[in-house]
Amino acid sequence: MLYLAFKQLAARPQQTLLTFLAILIGTAGYIVLSSFMLGFQEYLIDRLVNNDSHVRISARDEIINEATFRDVFFERTFVHWVRPPGGRTDASRLTNVQAWYERLESNPQVEAFAPQLVRQVIFTNRNNTGAATLVGFDVPQQIKVTNIEKFITVGNLSELTRSDANVILGDALMQRLGAQVGDSVNVIGPNRSLLPARIVGVYSSGTRQIDQSRAFASLRAVQTFSGSIGEVSDIVVRLHDVEKAAEMALYWRQFTTDKVESWDQANEGFLSMFQMQNIMRNSITFVIVLIVAFGIYNILNMVVNHKKRDIAILRSMGYSRQSVAKLFLLQGSLLGLLGALLGLAIGYIACTRLQLIEIGVPGGRNHLLLSFSGWIYLRGFLITLSASLLASWLPARVASRLAPIEIIRGET
Repeated sequence: MLYLAFKQLAARPQQTLLTFLAILIGTAGYIVLSSFMLGFQEYLIDRLVNNDSHVRISARDEIINEATFRDVFFERTFVHWVRPPGGRTDASRLTNVQAWYERLESNPQVEAFAPQLVRQVIFTNRNNTGAATLVGFDVPQQIKVTNIEKFITVGNLSELTRSDANVILGDALMQRLGAQVGDSVNVIGPNRSLLPARIVGVYSSGTRQIDQSRAFASLRAVQTFSGSIGEVSDIVVRLHDVEKAAEMALYWRQFTTDKVESWDQANEGFLSMFQMQNIMRNSITFVIVLIVAFGIYNILNMVVNHKKRDIAILRSMGYSRQSVAKLFLLQGSLLGLLGALLGLAIGYIACTRLQLIEIGVPGGRNHLLLSFSGWIYLRGFLITLSASLLASWLPARVASRLAPIEIIRGET
């Protein structure tokens, strides 16, 4: 039967070749498109997850209105606001840091955590100034939670522990200040306190908005500088399983009024963009399936119409309807199988070549971002093969229902 399948496909070489090329190009196109989209998503998710934390616990900022004081004063009939309250609460520290430490240390889901104190400051260097967010953290704990060391291009984080006057600045912020490593700058805090600081390192995340407004120091240095001894504004947490971040954030919210947010909740905008990309990728996949299915259906339908005499001969020789149907299903499967395998190979080769294209993506990646996940290739193979079988079914069904007597009468 395999010989007959190849013989019938070879009987119309031009149509067979065009259908085979459509399957091959469709499969290879799916591989390249999926590799590009998923590679970009994996890169961004890696940065979102590993550059910050899986879960962040921070002081809660709330908008004040009449409802805020509903249970504080008397009923509405006894209280009348001349001017309703408004604005935002100025919560700059966590309410019960020690309780958080104990809760996190006893939780088996927590791999590591690090306290932070975040303050808005202004850096000055001669006549140049730049506003920035100064993040103070415990260096040994911080490197267990995030991969911040990866983005220190000059110096290292251990320099922050040697002196409370040492700071690391974003490279764009340093350009704005006209400063270099080893220079002394002044740091002005929110309470107008002044700290002479020395630049001991450069931070470069690749995102200019961050690099021009981010600076780092030790936790003790920021606490002393801002007059917030013992205070902590944030705790960043790393879990053993990042997939449980939202679940753990929801669980911890039950025990506190502080803000507890997982990485995916904090980056809903990026994730919604990924959903749009997935919809577009699936739409293109549907078009590819249609092209593959139509090509196979077209050639098999032509074979059925032009090979009716051969079908009658096969039936008269003892071939059953099921055998005739299997013959045409085999032809579609051969086209789909060979086209899919060669398409996967060409798609893989194309991805390896495209990956060498330099595009200057910051943060340690300067080439085209592609994914080589095995799921991409498995899905591409199954989609092509399934489309081939489905497209072969209707011509196979028509061929199996042809009766030898009717074919001979039609020919005469």
